[in-house]
Amino acid sequence: MNRSVLQLAVGGEPFPHADPNGESRYRHAVPPSGPTPLDHQAVTDFLAYETAHGRAVNVEAAPELSDWRDWEAPSLRPAPGSCPIQCCSTVYVTGCGVALVCHGAPLEVAARILADGALRPATLVTGRSGAALAAESTWGEPPDYFEHVMFANGRCTAPEAVARSRALGRDLVPSDLTARYPPAVRFYFGWDELTEHPGARFDGVHPVKILGELPLWESLVAVIVHADQEASLSAATDARRRDRIVMLDLTDPRPHQWATAALVAAIELT
Repeated sequence: MNRSVLQLAVGGEPFPHADPNGESRYRHAVPPSGPTPLDHQAVTDFLAYETAHGRAVNVEAAPELSDWRDWEAPSLRPAPGSCPIQCCSTVYVTGCGVALVCHGAPLEVAARILADGALRPATLVTGRSGAALAAESTWGEPPDYFEHVMFANGRCTAPEAVARSRALGRDLVPSDLTARYPPAVRFYFGWDELTEHPGARFDGVHPVKILGELPLWESLVAVIVHADQEASLSAATDARRRDRIVMLDLTDPRPHQWATAALVAAIELT
């Protein structure tokens, strides 16, 4: 169906999913203190992106956010870390946005990424159409999403859920993960650099995503890997690039613990 639903709520977490009727639904959580410039930008981006892809948008706003039509995007696109509390305030009191964005992958996929020297969207990796991939997704992502390499905020736990979903072959959300899950390999990039990429797109859901293939070594900041996985990744990486790989040894980290430790390590490498 060529329709999508944007639910504007106060507090909580994002929750993309598909309705039984096939509509893509996205829950955008505004901080209890009120909408920020990032929220204004996200709604503007969402409406523009969906319209450009031929989808009509129905906005379902909480009563206190009923003035969303009057929200104006800032004159300059705000960086993810410019507002202290974002949609993940139920996980991090100070939000998850920083100057770095992250793409997560399970070990075997990460090894292939390093060997290939590029991040590729699902359509190129699988050779399948976006429509076919979307039909199998319970997240409700439309076909065009699968033509992009998607990124999350640097301390977000969504890459953990995405990586585990790829390993299990079924869609998960961060709350599905508990201790003793295999930590994702996290690829960190500078948000500023990616926004200048010719394939950069802004959909109001991700801080940025890249249409098509993204060469790895042009803008990669760091690859953060758990100690149990280091040998496999080092073997897949050109010796000249191994200084970008950082090993962390944490015992049974929960997703937010791994995401936080990985971010700190990536920032230290920069």
